[in-house]
Amino acid sequence: MAHFQPSFLDEVLARTDIVELIGRHVELKKSGSNLMGLCPFHHEKSPSFSVSADKQLYYCFGCGQGGGAFQFLMEHDGYAFPEAVEYLAEKAGLEVPQETKQDHGDEVRQKRDYELLERAAQAMNKALHGELGGKAAAYLQQRGLPADIIRDYMLGYAPPGYGFMKRLFGSDSATNSRLETVGLVFKGEHGYGDRFRDRLMFAIRDRRGRIVGFGGRVLGSGEGEAKYLNSPETPYFHKSDLLYGFSEHRDTIRKSKQLVVVEGYMDVLALASHGLKIGLAPLGTAIGERQIREIFRLCDTPVFCFDGDRAGRQAAWRALERMLPLLKAELMPAFLYLPEGEDPDSLLKQEGGEAFARRLKEEAKPVLETWLHGLKLLAGQGAEGRARMAKKADTMLAAMTDSYLMQAWRQEAERSSGIALQHRRRAAVTDVASEPAARADIVLNPVEDRFMAGLMQKPARFLQLSGAAMEFFVDNPAIHALYSRAFSMQADAETETIDIARQLIRECPADQNMISRWINQATVHDIEYKSLLLDMEANDIRCRIRQGLSLGESVQLQKRLRELQAQQQLLKEQLIDTGA
Repeated sequence: MAHFQPSFLDEVLARTDIVELIGRHVELKKSGSNLMGLCPFHHEKSPSFSVSADKQLYYCFGCGQGGGAFQFLMEHDGYAFPEAVEYLAEKAGLEVPQETKQDHGDEVRQKRDYELLERAAQAMNKALHGELGGKAAAYLQQRGLPADIIRDYMLGYAPPGYGFMKRLFGSDSATNSRLETVGLVFKGEHGYGDRFRDRLMFAIRDRRGRIVGFGGRVLGSGEGEAKYLNSPETPYFHKSDLLYGFSEHRDTIRKSKQLVVVEGYMDVLALASHGLKIGLAPLGTAIGERQIREIFRLCDTPVFCFDGDRAGRQAAWRALERMLPLLKAELMPAFLYLPEGEDPDSLLKQEGGEAFARRLKEEAKPVLETWLHGLKLLAGQGAEGRARMAKKADTMLAAMTDSYLMQAWRQEAERSSGIALQHRRRAAVTDVASEPAARADIVLNPVEDRFMAGLMQKPARFLQLSGAAMEFFVDNPAIHALYSRAFSMQADAETETIDIARQLIRECPADQNMISRWINQATVHDIEYKSLLLDMEANDIRCRIRQGLSLGESVQLQKRLRELQAQQQLLKEQLIDTGA
């Protein structure tokens, strides 16, 4: 793991404009002292994602995600921390210290592996246009894929026989070992051999756009081979986590708020060639929960598009079953079955992109309607069929985690079957990765929360606090530790412009969402801050009085409380006069 000096991290962040970084993915508009946009981490119809250009921090008031430039690259684009630092350092024209580079051999090896995969993809793309690639090129021409799609999606060809990888990279043992690690060769009885031979090749990218593996389609008879062959599981290629077209289409999907899930690589490319860069596909197998989770993060109204034959309906039902634990009332997936014998590619050729887009909009059925229809088909006719339908509905509803949505679905199933369900909600969902939980040891009331926001937004206010203020939050150890540390930072600072928020996030990464929220809240102006400070002291006095004090101490505190209340009344009158 790389260890970067704090001074170097500060220099990288000082040269990074978080507004420009986030603005590549989010349309930001000025709102008060901050900028607002639609959150890239969850789906929303009105903006709740705030970016502070002054403090270089972002926060979403909808889902609670917050942080700085490093955190955005890690959460949004899938960078590891050292990668995020190096990426921003390179953009800023800074050289990463040599001792740091030598400290993370794993990152160096990973970079070398990604370069191997990229070179392999380029070589396969070149082979597609060479003498040996005629058969694959003719196939793509027959499928109607234009040259720019072939280029942009790095389609290629793996020549027949063995030795292509050897000619490209050499055959020393270290090279063969790395090629095996990334899934380009396998080790057999007679040494290393090419994994992909005589296949049309599809480069598969991760969230950051790096090639991590390949899918290969056999051409011709294939001599009994599988029609599609994927890279094996490697440190970089995890089939159940990846979606074909994700990195290429992510921004278009977010901006257009349209996403269609199709069954194969060629369907994704056919959509893209007709101007619909909104398609994603699993990698040749049934779609899984982790892939569905990524889909829902991108778009809350995805359309799952399947062939209208028996196999297509079975695939749709499997997808529906797997999405049940992830469904929420805010999500509105739909299912589209294509006419018998048709797939997206064939329909696009017949009717064009605009007509297919209308089909997605007009013919896709809501997930609930799809579920009820599927239950009826599975159950059959008569009283026995209705009983089977109710029983199957009960079993499937047990997978749902949104209790309100589950109740709505249960009512619809009871209405459709005519039978009262005996639903049993499962106690916990153990097969679905949960979202990161917020810290449970920090609970603030509205006054305390706004008070901390006022301090974080204008840290020089720490220097104006009285000795009594150091007792604030003593009954909340976690927040008191943060509060005291910030006070010490400001007291020790040589200037009043120290970026306390950034330093706190570095020292207390578990609190970065909360700190970012304080920064991105509506500005706490001086008159409001004075009122909050009075409330904080008054609340502290009330707490001390309840704990039991001597008569003399109690009288003194009661007197101070009346003074604070009088000052608070004056401030309220000022707020009314100023219209604040």
